[in-house]
Amino acid sequence: MALSSAGFDGWSRVGASAATLVLCAAAVLSGCSKSESPSSGASASGASAASAPEAAASAPAATAAAAPASPAAPAGGKLKVGFSIATLNNAFFVGLKSGVERGAKEQGFDLVQTNANGDAQQQVNDAMNLLSQGVNALVLNPIDSKAIIPAVQKANQMNVAVFMLDRGSDGGTVTSFVASDNVALGRAGAQWIAVQLKQRYGSEKGNVVDLIGLVGTTAATDREKGFSEEIAKYPDIKVVARQEGGFDQEKSLNAMTNILQKYPQIDAVFGANDDNTVGAEKAIDNAGRYHPPGDNAHILVIGADGTAQALSAIRAGKQDATISQNPIGMAAKAMSFITDHAANKDVPANYAWPTHLIDKSNIDSDETKQYGLWSLEVSQ
Repeated sequence: MALSSAGFDGWSRVGASAATLVLCAAAVLSGCSKSESPSSGASASGASAASAPEAAASAPAATAAAAPASPAAPAGGKLKVGFSIATLNNAFFVGLKSGVERGAKEQGFDLVQTNANGDAQQQVNDAMNLLSQGVNALVLNPIDSKAIIPAVQKANQMNVAVFMLDRGSDGGTVTSFVASDNVALGRAGAQWIAVQLKQRYGSEKGNVVDLIGLVGTTAATDREKGFSEEIAKYPDIKVVARQEGGFDQEKSLNAMTNILQKYPQIDAVFGANDDNTVGAEKAIDNAGRYHPPGDNAHILVIGADGTAQALSAIRAGKQDATISQNPIGMAAKAMSFITDHAANKDVPANYAWPTHLIDKSNIDSDETKQYGLWSLEVSQ
């Protein structure tokens, strides 16, 4: 059974050929056209094929209409770009930072960075400070989609173009939003679980745990939307527990520990990111509930991001799959859009970076290598 994903209005996309994925991913800074985005890769899991979601997703709440004018380069010729990241306490965001730095160097930007360390109000203050330093463009990776609105609106008032990276804003005007299609990512996770349970029981049935991401982020909201809508299509698959893992290993460990105590039969876990799944895997180990893949008592675990810990867990049989993103390529693409916008070229209001489902069958494949094992390029 092949997993499918549906398109959503407001996002750029192209067809799902693997060749398009490779060419666009390899040419991160050459850019696709306004109406294009690379498609996702695919992988096999067990006896059936499972494809990651195609690059298409719902538009963010922040409008992209009437975006600020193109940023004017100062007399020296370099654009000054401000970047505010939510946190560096997570390998994915270390990857985003690496991609922003790489992209800024390739584009010749003067880059000024801040790290909010998970504090939404601090991030607003940081963004305001960047604006006061006279940046020509502002790149935001918000902790909270509502809390960040004042910063976006202030940039709008100052005619500074705003570029959103990985997470969106619920208000203000955004020039371009670069992220994975998180609704499709959640759907792909649900579809993958359905395929595995059908292989195990002969039909789509079983008990599933849903560990939600960080409430208040567009990534968590969209992944939950996709997962919940898709898993609801299988009436015999019961979501016995749905708790916030917060994109945090410790929080997910605690949540999963309580869930395991309450439910003696659990067939699968969907983690909104790989920190959620790593926490869940530790809880499964601690409870003595781990059984190797192939055993009907094995608790299937699928996450998202493609972190180094997740890849190690897949090799060890602790985690079954991850829907990988590539934050380095995603961030570099966003930086290239700043250059395009400054040159009065069209940039997409919403650009969906492709995802790629990785499991034990394809972790060492050429396809996966071509997509990029980004987590092996960064270190915390």
